[in-house]
Parts: sequence; structure tokens; C-alpha cells
Amino acid sequence: MRPKHLARLLALAVLLCFVLILTAQAQNYVFSLDKEVVDLWIQSDGSVILEYDLTFRCHVSADPIDVIDLGLPTGDYQISNIRADVDDKPVSRIDTDYQGEGDHGVAIWLGSAEIKAGETGTVHIVVEGLGGMLYQDSDDPNYASLQFSPVWFSSDFTVGDTDLTVHFHLPPGTQPDEPRWHRSPDDWPEESPRRSLDGEGRPTYSWHNPQALPYRSYVFGASFPSQYVDEGAIQKGPSVWGKIASGIAGVLCNPITIFILIIMAIAWFSNRAQKRRRMAYLPPSMKVEGVGIKRGLTAVEAAILLETPLNKVLTMILFGLLKKGAITVLENNPLKIQLNEPLPEKLRAYEQDFVAAVKEDGTLKESKLRDMMIDLVKAVNNRMKGFSRKESETYYRDIVRRAWQQVEGAETPEVRGQLFGEGLEWTLLDDGFEDRTRDVFAEGPVFLPNWWMFYRPWSSALPAGTSAPSTSTAAPSLPSGPVQLPTLPGADFAASIVDGVQTTAGRIVSSITDFTGGVTKVTNPPPKPSSTSSSSSRSRGGGSGCACACACACAGCACACAGGGR
Repeated sequence: MRPKHLARLLALAVLLCFVLILTAQAQNYVFSLDKEVVDLWIQSDGSVILEYDLTFRCHVSADPIDVIDLGLPTGDYQISNIRADVDDKPVSRIDTDYQGEGDHGVAIWLGSAEIKAGETGTVHIVVEGLGGMLYQDSDDPNYASLQFSPVWFSSDFTVGDTDLTVHFHLPPGTQPDEPRWHRSPDDWPEESPRRSLDGEGRPTYSWHNPQALPYRSYVFGASFPSQYVDEGAIQKGPSVWGKIASGIAGVLCNPITIFILIIMAIAWFSNRAQKRRRMAYLPPSMKVEGVGIKRGLTAVEAAILLETPLNKVLTMILFGLLKKGAITVLENNPLKIQLNEPLPEKLRAYEQDFVAAVKEDGTLKESKLRDMMIDLVKAVNNRMKGFSRKESETYYRDIVRRAWQQVEGAETPEVRGQLFGEGLEWTLLDDGFEDRTRDVFAEGPVFLPNWWMFYRPWSSALPAGTSAPSTSTAAPSLPSGPVQLPTLPGADFAASIVDGVQTTAGRIVSSITDFTGGVTKVTNPPPKPSSTSSSSSRSRGGGSGCACACACACAGCACACAGGGR
């Protein structure tokens, strides 16, 4: 490669890094998509009408939602056929300044109808005359097929769940027994859609999930006799081998392949750095050194000080509630919890918030757990003001070391089991908790600690004739000493504890990266861009995180479209 060409390549790489940095700095938006209702009408001419009702709630500390990038499945549309309003108030304008990651879309400027911090608003959008979405069904050439994913939003911006409803209105004239629905998305609560007739007598498929993830793409599909739409509107997708051959030829014959690989590498490293930043949830004020040690933090609060991964902090809170008899673990894969009534008195604030996150079915509501963590980080930050973080970290790591020394130095199995149970939250803070637990309890029997009766997965490991505690909602009373509970061989006890901790930490939230990112963007958000920056860094509303919707070629094909946003 000539030096001149190399210099151009390096200049391009530097420019891309600069753009990525500006993009990351501009993302200062936090919102929830409380409700999303999508209606898709397939017309006789083969075009599609899309209608969205998107109910946003802007976070109290976020920038207002002033523009939405609406990704579209194809480029076959006229911008004049798109209209929108916010709570019946028309938007400022709709233009082609689309900054989402898909190939097609429009920018919807809310203007005076913007959704301000702490407010809720419903954005109503109608797209008429959308073409290029119908394909010949791969299983039946006499049928047309459509697959579609409603708009979703990046996890960098969203919190909470979404009440998602999708309606497919099939073409006029279609008979109720003729269309075919495609399999519901993975993890969807219903295997098949609800079938009905709409006000025009069209067969309609409806999918509903009150706890959908706002950052996930859910793909829905249907097939119907092609006779009900214009023949020219139905496309025939290329064969599988044709797609593969075309893709390989395109890569090998493209003279700028090397540029693409470099850009991909830069993007990968940038994304990796962004993920690391999302895991750094401590606010900057907590990193300002004071004087002296802050004593009196609980093990959970010390875990926040040490910036322990949040799934491990959640596990510590869960086991702390087990020890207090506030909850019973009914299952740990998947995790299901039962509240023990009456609850113990004087639960800490974060323990009360954890209890409040337990849903009726025993699972945990992640949005409430996220709010709990935000409050906990803020509380620890306030308590650390004026104290030395480094000295305090050393102090609490020493507590962890001494907790293990007490367990390891116990002279009898009874005392060892008691000390391990009493100091469990502190020993959990040790990075080598699993290996150390196996080593300490490798031999001899273990007298089970009092709280063990609330940890139900152990019941299958008890000696024959020992019954598990009742599943009644009333909290069973704790025995007065560990000797009143059964014993387990040390290796079995260690395996049960280690497996329980690992399973709980791995499944207590669906994605620790997304969960921590939701906390970080409130407790340690990236700095806002300077007010003197160029127009390319102008404020864009929280709704701009939308991804494109997408249409696919056939009944069995994958739906491919990009996610993300500006």
C-alpha cells in the first residue's frame, strides 16, 4: 500500500472514531415505552398501512423527547403519506433527516409537542402506501407472505417493560379460514395470535404481551392467498444458494474490503469500551477522595463501594432476606420467590424495595430492581461524602478477609456452619467465594445454618426422612440453634451453596449488561455535549433510539434489520 493511501486510511479511521465519540456523548436520554400498539393493514394493491400509538414517559432527569427516528421496512413510500401527532397535537415536521441504523426511515420532529422530563405523551403515526413488503410464500407458491417487526428502541435509552400489541389486518375479501399465522416470537406468552374480524370484516391476527422488552425486535408473520392482492406486488426472493454466491462474490470483488474490515474493528473496540463504561455505575463524586474511613456500611453497601457487579449485589440482598426469613426460594432455575407473611420488622430500604419487586407469580420485576439499585448507589454516594474511598475499600476488603478467617479457624462443624451463615454476605464479596467454599467444606459434616430452611432447592439433598419446609405464605419460625437442623456432608453443602449462588447471579436479571447500563445512565451518565458544539451534536429526543421495522421474504426466512438509533 502506498504511503499516500495509508495516510488516507488512517485519516478515515480517526474521523470515524471522532464521530463515534460525538454519538456516544449525544445519548443523554432515558425513557420508558409504557405502551405500543401497532396496526398493519394489507391493501388490495399490495401496499401496507402502518399505524403506531407509542406512549412514552420521559425520565425526570433526562432530555426531552423532541424528535423520533422512525425506521421503515422498505424505501417504497412517499414522505407526504406520513402524518403524526402527539396527544392530538400535530408535530412540527417530518423529513428525511433519519439517523437510525436502518437503510430507510424518517425523522419526526415533535416541536412544541415534545415530551418533557417527567411527562407522558402518546405519539400517533400513520404511514400509508408502504410497498415492497409482500413475498411469495416459501411453502406454498399460491400464497403471499409478510413478516414484520414493530419499532423497538435501544437499551441505552429505555427502562421498564412495554405493553405491546400488534394487529395484522389481512386483505379485503380474505375468508377467515384461509390465512395462516406464523409462529409467535421466542419467549412470547402466547403460542398463536388471537383471531377475529375487524370492523371492515377482515380476518385479523392479534398478538399481545404486557411485559415485552422495549429494546427487543419481535418478528410477526402471516400468509394468505395471493389472489387477494395485485400480482405485481408480490416479490419472489432469490434462492438460498443464489444469496450465498452473490454475497461471497460481492466481498471478494469489492476493492474496499480492507476499509470495511478496519472500520468494523474500530467499531468493535468502540463498542467494547462503551460496554465497559456502562458497567461503571459509581457517580464521579464518589471517586473524589476525602479523608478517613467510612465505617458502618453493610455488606451490600460495601459491595456498591467496591463496584461489585450488580447481579452479585442482588444475590447478596436475596440471601440476606433468606437469613431474615423474609422470603423463601421456591425454585432457583428459573428463580421463583415467595414472600413470608408477616415480613420481619426493620428491613433495610433496599431490602424493602427488593421485596416490592417480587411479582405475584414469584418472579422479579426488573424495572423495580433497577430503581432499587439507583437509589442504593445514590445512598452510598451520600454516605461516602468527605471520606476516603481508597482507605474505605481497604477497610472493607479486610472485613471480608477476616470473615473467612473466622470460618476457616472454627474448631467444630457446628461453629463453622454458624459462622459461615452469619457472615455469608461478607464472604460473598470475595472473588474466590466458590473455590474457597469448596475448600472449607471439603470434609466432615455441616450443621446447616438456621436460614437454610427458607432455601428450598436444598430439599432434594437432605437425608432420607427429612421433610422440606411448608410452602405456606406464613413464615415458619426459625429454630433456636443450628443443631436443630439436619446435617449435610460438607461437599454436598458446598456444592449446593456454590450452585445456588451461581444460578441466582446468572438468572436474577435477564441481561446484566443491559440492567447495569440502565443504572449507569442515571447514576453515572456520560457528560452532556458543550452548548457551543456544532449543529451535528444538537439535542435529539429520547425517542430517537428507534430501530427500523422490517419486512422479510417468505414464511420461513429470518427478518433482517438493524437496531440502535442516533
